[in-house]
Amino acid sequence: MKFSKYIKDKINFILGFIIYCVIITLYTNAMKTDKNTQVFIIIISAIFFISGFIINYFVKNKYIKNIEKMMDNLQEKYLITEIIKKPRREENKAYYRILKRANKSMLDNVNDTKISKKEYKEYIESWVHEVKIPITSAKLLCENNKSEITNKIDEEIEEINNFVEQALFYARLDQISNDFMIRKINIEEVIRNIIARNKKIMIQNNMKVEIKNIDISVYTDEKWLEFILNQIVINAIKYKREKDSKVTIYTKENKENVEITIEDNGIGIKKSEIDRIFDKGFTGTNGRKEKTSTGIGLYLCKKLCEGLEMKIDAESIENEYTKIKITIPRNKKETNT
Repeated sequence: MKFSKYIKDKINFILGFIIYCVIITLYTNAMKTDKNTQVFIIIISAIFFISGFIINYFVKNKYIKNIEKMMDNLQEKYLITEIIKKPRREENKAYYRILKRANKSMLDNVNDTKISKKEYKEYIESWVHEVKIPITSAKLLCENNKSEITNKIDEEIEEINNFVEQALFYARLDQISNDFMIRKINIEEVIRNIIARNKKIMIQNNMKVEIKNIDISVYTDEKWLEFILNQIVINAIKYKREKDSKVTIYTKENKENVEITIEDNGIGIKKSEIDRIFDKGFTGTNGRKEKTSTGIGLYLCKKLCEGLEMKIDAESIENEYTKIKITIPRNKKETNT
């Protein structure tokens, strides 16, 4: 608390002291007290007033700084009223009680929100598992009754399946670390699963796939890594060029990490938009043309990579190529979270 602001807050007391001095002067003049005595009374009064004024400032300033220090060291700032000492002055006690009541009300609301959020998350997870059943059944029907129409239907069903997965992973974002199972996995197996999953839509879009140097093992969560890479492959398909479209997947081993790169020769991303593609809800120029774009896929990739202590980067030149690189550190250890 600045001293100048403290003086501003106490302006009424200062004006009161000035009025007091005027009254004392008028009274002593009326009583025909000599000037030296009048000056002595004013000086003594001023000394007591200014001393009390300054002491009060330092006491309050120290108290506020202590609270601010406790606040800085507190992870959950709203719990400050639980650790500060109850003040002695009645006026401050009244403020303290009001803050305690307000804090209790807020904590109750926070707990209610947490419960509501948990229930909603559980509902989303349950809904996803339930809706997966008819999706799987529909895909089997298309598989057993192949035709040009069922192939188109199968393509739409796979897109629905992707949106359903996004909903599930989005619901779990706030508890990423609780859902991890870090173990040794083979990148090639993960990538081949993704290619098999998107094989039909790639064929229908005349898109070629090239894989190079992917027989490498890393420690990470297989399910989450597959989701991340699948989102990137889906984007490569969605934003492909009209002819000779191609996606290339390759890895690079370093001493400290392994880099997985997914490169396509599609329509690319504008230079002015490349830094925003991982923002929540950002669709960009290409996304606005593609009406099914939600701007959630790459946002989820970014968040999941952060949770897994991986890094995701993008590089692109419009109408030439897009590269998305996932960097997986080698210092991971196997866990059964």
